[in-house]
Amino acid sequence: MMGVRACLRARAASMGDRSPPPNIGAWFKTKASTAKAKAKATLDGAKARVRDAQERRRERRIDDESRAHAVRVARAIARADEDDGDENATTSTSRAREQRTSRREVLLDELAKDVVDVNRLRLLASDGGVPDDDDGRARALVWKLCLKYIPGDRAAWAETEHARRGEYGRFLAEFCGEPTTTVEGNETASGTSRGVQWIDRHKGDEVAEQIDRDIARVHPDMHFFNDEGGGGKAVRRKDEMRDALYVFAKLNPGVGYVQGMHEMFGCIYYVFATCSDDAQAANAAADAFYCFTEIFGEFRDVFVMELDATDQGVRALLDTLSDMLAEHAPEVHRHLHELQLATSMYAFRWITLLFTQDFDFADALRLWDVMLASPRSRKECLLRLCVACVLNIGSDLIESDFATCMKMLQHYPPVDIRRITRLAAALPYGISPAPAVPSHARA
Repeated sequence: MMGVRACLRARAASMGDRSPPPNIGAWFKTKASTAKAKAKATLDGAKARVRDAQERRRERRIDDESRAHAVRVARAIARADEDDGDENATTSTSRAREQRTSRREVLLDELAKDVVDVNRLRLLASDGGVPDDDDGRARALVWKLCLKYIPGDRAAWAETEHARRGEYGRFLAEFCGEPTTTVEGNETASGTSRGVQWIDRHKGDEVAEQIDRDIARVHPDMHFFNDEGGGGKAVRRKDEMRDALYVFAKLNPGVGYVQGMHEMFGCIYYVFATCSDDAQAANAAADAFYCFTEIFGEFRDVFVMELDATDQGVRALLDTLSDMLAEHAPEVHRHLHELQLATSMYAFRWITLLFTQDFDFADALRLWDVMLASPRSRKECLLRLCVACVLNIGSDLIESDFATCMKMLQHYPPVDIRRITRLAAALPYGISPAPAVPSHARA
C-alpha cells in the first residue's frame, strides 16, 4: 500500500510538477504562505480603496462646507453693509431695530425672574451684547450671573454677595492694612480715608509699585478714572483698584501681577461702580475682584511668560488665530502672509488686553458682553471676534501695503461694533482645519 507521502508526491507529479520537492511539508507551507500573502494584499487593496473613497467624500464635504461658509460670511457682510446705510431708508434695518428692542425686553424679563435661567440669559446676551439701559443694572447683573458670582436663584443673591464681600474685606485687612466700612457693613478699603497715599503703605514692594504706575495711567481720557476737581472720587476708585489687584497678586504668587491686568480689572470695576444701585456700586471693588478672578482663571496661561512658547500660551492662541484666518478669510490671510505681517504684530494686544485699548470703551464693553456670555469657550469667542475684526476691513487690507495694513490693524478704524459681533456670529463652528502653515511663517 502506497504511503501518504508517496501519494502526495504522485498527486503533485500528476498536476504538472515533474520534480516534487523531497520535503513535501515545506512545499505546502510555502504554498500556504504565498496564498496568505496574496489574500492579505487583496484585503489591503480593498481597504485602501475604501479609505480613498472616504477621503474623497470628506474633501467634498469640506468643499461644500467651505462654500456654504463663504456664502454665510458674504451674507453677513451684506447685512452689515445694509445696516451701515441710511437707517430710515431700509426695511431690513427697521426690522433689525425691532428685533433688538424685542431682544432687550426678553433679556430684561429674564433678569426680572425669581430664578434666572442662566443658560438662556447667556444665549440672549451673546447675541450682540447686553442692550443699553439707563441705570447700568442689566449689564452688571448679566456679568455677575455669567461669571458665576451669584447663582440664578434671586433669593440667594444677598447672602452670596454678603459672604463674598466679607471674605474680600478680610483679604484687605490681611494684605492692605485696616479696612474701612461701606454702606452695607462689609469691609472694603480706601487709601484716602486713611490719610496716606496708597504707595506709602507698600513702600519698597515692587509689585505694589508696578500696580501703582499702571493704575495711575488707566484710561486717562475718561472722567470716571480722572475727575480732576471732582471731590476725589477718582482717587478713591484708583485706590480700590490698586488694593484689589494687590490682593490678587498676593493670593496668586505663581502669577503675581502682570502689566495689562489693570485694563481688564478697570473694565469690570467700571461696570459695577456705575450701577445705579448704591449698595452695588459701593461694593464694586469686591464684586469686581471675584469676577476678575473668574475671567483670569480662563485666560491665565496668556499671562504666564514661561508658557509663551508652549501649546497653552499666548503664542499658541496667535497660531490658532492664524489658522482661523486661513479658514475664514483665506484671501486676507494669504495677503498678510505675503507681507510677512504675523498675527503677533497686531493681535497680541487684542488677546492680552481683551480689546480694552483698541476700541472705544463703550464698544469694548459690548465685546465683553458677547465674550463673557458665550455659551462656548471664551477663548474661542475671543478668537472669533479677532477674526471678525480682520474680516471687517479685509477688502481694505488686501489692497494695502505693509505699512498701511499695520496702521489699520494696530489703530483700528471707527466701526459700528454690532458689525463685528454679527460677523463673529456668522463664523461657523467645527469646520475642518485648513492646511497648516509653518509656525515660523504664519501671518
